[in-house]
Amino acid sequence: MLDNEEDIHLVPLAGHTLGHAGIAVRDRERWLLHAGDAYFYRGEIRGGQRACTPGLRFYQWMMDTDREARLDNQWRLRALSSERPDVDIFCSHDALELSQLSAAARTEPAR
Repeated sequence: MLDNEEDIHLVPLAGHTLGHAGIAVRDRERWLLHAGDAYFYRGEIRGGQRACTPGLRFYQWMMDTDREARLDNQWRLRALSSERPDVDIFCSHDALELSQLSAAARTEPAR
């Protein structure tokens, strides 16, 4: 998915909405992948087993346009997260996840 020389990728993540996509941007030796609404809670991607709060799980179920595609894309993101430590994945809805990523960026040396 992120192995060629390009610095920006549009990553198809249909399921939440038709045509939904994430954006991956190379940052030196790392990748930042904004997965948009492909998931709502960090526990859906981090770790070996899917975990999501009941309220968010229900909301995603209500809002998805293609449940099978959405769950398949979450599986792909989980696999990417475990196989590629050089990829930081984050979503639009998890404030703690964004805060942790922002704090990590502030502690890195300036370019």
